[in-house]
Amino acid sequence: MSNVHISALTKRLCGHPDMYSFSSKGRDGRRSDSLYATATLCGDCRTRLQRSVENPGTGFFPVVLPALAGRANAISWAKNIRLKTLRKIGPAMAQLKKSDDPLATAALAAYEMLFKIPRALFWIENRDFPFDSAWVVSEVEHLMRRRPSSVVRLNESSAFFYWSQADIAVIACAKQAASAVIDVAVVPTLRGDLPPVSNAQPVATQSIFL
Repeated sequence: MSNVHISALTKRLCGHPDMYSFSSKGRDGRRSDSLYATATLCGDCRTRLQRSVENPGTGFFPVVLPALAGRANAISWAKNIRLKTLRKIGPAMAQLKKSDDPLATAALAAYEMLFKIPRALFWIENRDFPFDSAWVVSEVEHLMRRRPSSVVRLNESSAFFYWSQADIAVIACAKQAASAVIDVAVVPTLRGDLPPVSNAQPVATQSIFL
């Protein structure tokens, strides 16, 4: 017997109504799916945000880097890692700075939050992490939420997670920079009230997962 999923038009974090596949079993599972849907960006906004940092070409973005804290040998190693990361991400940051897209502004705020991290061990532990477009989407979603979501896991590579433990004032600063996309429909809602999940029709396993 094949699994049955419910696809429903759901208002996402950006305010855009988007089809979402509810696949978890039971009332609690459906509630968890619903919370996740409303705590994440719609497909169009996610794609737009990813494209804003992909294929940036060449460029330079000036960043004031804080002194690193840790053991002397760790600091020396972390400096090289951080500089290598900045050289890699700098062109994308320069590209984001030129954009008037509020999502791009939020992405730049996320990257600036990253390079404020002074802990040498953070850079060493994440020396192979790409800080790519998927990371940017996750960080922007963290900044856009009014409060932390129980259904979205924070990880050790997250600048948002680091500063939530170290100094929430840095997060407040990033949220201010990204204020254009916080509590605002980034993609205008063109349809009226959304139908409740319970009214949606079940569809086969070919449902698209976001």
